[in-house]
Amino acid sequence: MQLLHKIGGNPIIAAVRKTEDLTTALNSPVTNLFFMGGTLKEIERSVKLARDAGKGAFIHIDLIRGLSSTDRESVEWVAEYAGADGIVTPKGHLIKEAKRLGLFGILHLFAIDSGAYENGLKLCKQIEPDGVELMPGVIDKVIRGFAHELENTPIVASGLIQTPDEVAAALSAGATSLSVSDQTLWHLSFDQIPD
Repeated sequence: MQLLHKIGGNPIIAAVRKTEDLTTALNSPVTNLFFMGGTLKEIERSVKLARDAGKGAFIHIDLIRGLSSTDRESVEWVAEYAGADGIVTPKGHLIKEAKRLGLFGILHLFAIDSGAYENGLKLCKQIEPDGVELMPGVIDKVIRGFAHELENTPIVASGLIQTPDEVAAALSAGATSLSVSDQTLWHLSFDQIPD
């Protein structure tokens, strides 16, 4: 299965920062969750609950307490013990490891200036991630540029997205999905997204 089909069913991805927010995410219409905090034990439990609810589970490996964001063993733990669908990380070597282990690898990029933009595109073309998470997600110009340059790679807009109009703008610019922590947006349906 390609990542585009996995994340394309509902454009909103619940960015779960605290375990207290998990129930709300599980009861929302989102089909995928990005876990962006917690301990190893909490992540194992949360991923199981997400999978039991029929939702995709992606672990932002750099934000989980107890995982090293530089070691391939952390990716092995995600594959073997957590049972997640994939990882999110800014580290190219961990993306390669995820793909080797049969996980989706989503490259997390901060597009803060033209140098970061150019280096990010170059890295994407070198490692060919399954998807790219761009921050901040409210910069239409950056989303449009990445979507054009990486036309077969899903783009996940992330960061500072707080309104249905911002959701619509990111999707219009070429984002496949949006990772958002604002719980009101987790319940946003397609007909509520402005044209």
